[in-house]
Amino acid sequence: MSIESQPSAYMAARSRARPAWRLIPEIDRDPTLVTGVQGVTGRIALCGAVAVLVALLSLVGIDFSAALLAMGCAYAGTYRRIFILLATSLLLYRSGFLVDAPLLERLAAQEGVTDRISQPLLQSAMLTLVFALFSGLLVLQGNAATALRRPTMCLLLGFLGLVLATQSTLTIGMPRVLLWSFLVTCQPYLWFLAYALADAGKERSPVWQKLSVFHPFWGATLTPFGKGLSYLRRFEAKTPEELAVTQLKGVKLAAWTLLLAVGRGCFNELVHGILWLPTFDDTLLRHIVHDPYPRWIGWTSLIAYFVEDLLGMTVFGGIIVATARLAGFRLLRNTYRPLESASLADFWNRYYFYFKELLVDHFFYPTFVRCFRSHRRLRLFFATFVAACLGNLLFHFIRDIRFVVDMGLWNAVVGEQSHAFYTFVLAMSVAVSQLRRVPQRATRGWLRGRLLPCLWVCGFFCILHVFDAPLDREHTLWQRAEFLFYLLGVTT
Repeated sequence: MSIESQPSAYMAARSRARPAWRLIPEIDRDPTLVTGVQGVTGRIALCGAVAVLVALLSLVGIDFSAALLAMGCAYAGTYRRIFILLATSLLLYRSGFLVDAPLLERLAAQEGVTDRISQPLLQSAMLTLVFALFSGLLVLQGNAATALRRPTMCLLLGFLGLVLATQSTLTIGMPRVLLWSFLVTCQPYLWFLAYALADAGKERSPVWQKLSVFHPFWGATLTPFGKGLSYLRRFEAKTPEELAVTQLKGVKLAAWTLLLAVGRGCFNELVHGILWLPTFDDTLLRHIVHDPYPRWIGWTSLIAYFVEDLLGMTVFGGIIVATARLAGFRLLRNTYRPLESASLADFWNRYYFYFKELLVDHFFYPTFVRCFRSHRRLRLFFATFVAACLGNLLFHFIRDIRFVVDMGLWNAVVGEQSHAFYTFVLAMSVAVSQLRRVPQRATRGWLRGRLLPCLWVCGFFCILHVFDAPLDREHTLWQRAEFLFYLLGVTT
């Protein structure tokens, strides 16, 4: 977590000497290629290369088909905004607008109102209501007289207030189903709306353009890749040459992601298929039932779990960013050389860039500009803690809101104890790392300057992964702590 919104790795990479040979050639720096793909023949060849990558990535289980839409978006010219709206609407329609329909069906059955509700009609009505509400909020926020001073806080308080309302005995039956239908429909777009509201005062675009990047067609989770419309404008290719360079960067990133995906598959096959190493979850469960694997297997499975997570995050973000680049938006990579991290804060910056940015934009900055303004170090520490711990917890609580429906509010909150501990330790560590940040000395050498810091950072996050379980509501913090104590040889 840092005040700068751009990872330090990107800045450092500019000054670092580039090797003469690279696994993926720097096609975006070849003047001949850059000029060639600006013409009709070059564009056809580029589309062919993208189609080949789509086919190859599908062989390793990765859907890159949105890249074909991205190519159309890139060449749409003045109609690019309309193309984005249509492509995004098409993919959202195919995915049911990301509404968790099975959850709503279970809820209707629990409340005994299944025979009184038409789920398709209810979902259509809620989608209409939600996007009409979003449009109204964006219009009001664009007017200085009606703008909210703290839109993100108001948005989150409103959402959580409705969650509390669903737990009231006054909402039993149909009211509870209607409330949850509204919440489940809003939830996938909540952080996109937060960015749009934050931009409303400075981004004078039509409302439909802002809505068009709510889960844009190039991909996203609840975390917006590309933030809001104003951020996308900053990275949008403005000239044919910029577009060519950006698209070549997208092809290069897609090719690199393909290699990583193949490497991930080979690693999984080697570790779990050939060596028969159990997964981390299996190792944890065996310990919980008092039939533990040997410690060396526990450590090996934990390290493999960490490596798989790094590869998975890199592949996941790489595909989304590559698609956005093919569409003409030169977005920064989501995961950028995490093994080069020299500190805990640096790793956090490199590991999941757009999630870190969400926490910075909506929790770090608002806290930093308002709290402890006369105490610089305390101000930085507190703002980092609020973002990495409280913001992190709140994000995952909203993301996994279905647990409130299935388990009840209290059980859902208590079940997040392990992840709460994870975010607390993470926040404290990153905050301290921020305060201790010092300029890198060139005389430290490769061993002290790169290898040892990498081992320390990766070792720390690898061990912390024991508690990183936001989806696990069954096993307690103490059970995971006992497993870690077992690995460390500490009897409890």
